[in-house]
Amino acid sequence: MPAAADRTSDSSAAQEPSRTDAQEPTAAAPEPSAAPGDPLFREHLFPGIGMWIGAVLLGGALGLVVVPLHLPTAIVLAVVCIIALLVLVHQYSPVLEVTSEQFRLARARIDVELLGEAQVLRDEEWGLTIGQNFEPLAHHCVRGWTRSGIRVEVLDEQDPTTAWVASTRRPEDLALALRTAQQVQQRRSG
Repeated sequence: MPAAADRTSDSSAAQEPSRTDAQEPTAAAPEPSAAPGDPLFREHLFPGIGMWIGAVLLGGALGLVVVPLHLPTAIVLAVVCIIALLVLVHQYSPVLEVTSEQFRLARARIDVELLGEAQVLRDEEWGLTIGQNFEPLAHHCVRGWTRSGIRVEVLDEQDPTTAWVASTRRPEDLALALRTAQQVQQRRSG
């Protein structure tokens, strides 16, 4: 019974910061007792509308190949190809997620305490980072349909990776979530 009472008090406390988010951004930072798996930031880097239209057109074109042989088969093949290509576009769009313990970039994960300060990069800075100033030892998750991103230095001396470089449409939000997660980790360890 006491456990049920604790959950009720936790859920009412968890709802309170969401009402005051606009007034106090720091109030939304999770406490050390908060669930460590709850995401502070989550972004699915879907491509722009052009890629989705291209997938539909390519799937339809694959179905057209069979039209001279059998029209119903061509229609079924076109629909199957369109669905398969749309699923592939969805599956290969990376997810960026920050929890109070980890930063997940597609399939890679790193503890936030092993990361330095996040640098927000836009336009020309972003272009230089992924172009002329490309770091071969950094972990990159770059998508051409974004024009901004972040670079976060890896502080672990045993890790050969120098930094994580990630495309994002919301670099300020991602940098804030990483700072918040690092502060939570400092409070837990200190």
